[in-house]
Amino acid sequence: MKKALIFTLILITFILSPLSIYGEINGPELTKLDNHSMRPNNNVMGIHIGEGVESVASDTFRNQVNLKFIEVAPGNPYFTSFSYCLYDKDMTTLICFPQALDKAEIPGSVTKINQYALYGVEPGISNAVKDAIKNNAAKRGVEYEYLSYNTFPYANHWPYTCEYPLTN
Repeated sequence: MKKALIFTLILITFILSPLSIYGEINGPELTKLDNHSMRPNNNVMGIHIGEGVESVASDTFRNQVNLKFIEVAPGNPYFTSFSYCLYDKDMTTLICFPQALDKAEIPGSVTKINQYALYGVEPGISNAVKDAIKNNAAKRGVEYEYLSYNTFPYANHWPYTCEYPLTN
């Protein structure tokens, strides 16, 4: 009886716990990402952005509450990742700090922050990241910038009839 109860508890814990899901975003047909690029799947914990992705909207990862890391293929000419965060290629703009990430190193070159880069991030972490970026800007003698446009780099449209690249 005791063994059956333990097995049942382990089974229930496994079923109710979030699954570790890793998403690959790439392909010649998928070059622009926005909030329609991913299903609203809160179990996604990691994303790999391939070489073919040219544009990422600021709200692409906004509802991914379990996202802990973003990786970018080394050959991508527009984006890079560092310390599990997403940046533009020259690492001057923070595009996304994953919501479930509890710490990361912010490069000294970062002086700009994208509109939803810190959306859903715990307030203490969010404030520390903003302070680090403001300090970077002050050290470099440039103005701290909060970018409020929707895509990075700019994109003209999104094919809303496309299929989601990530599936359950």
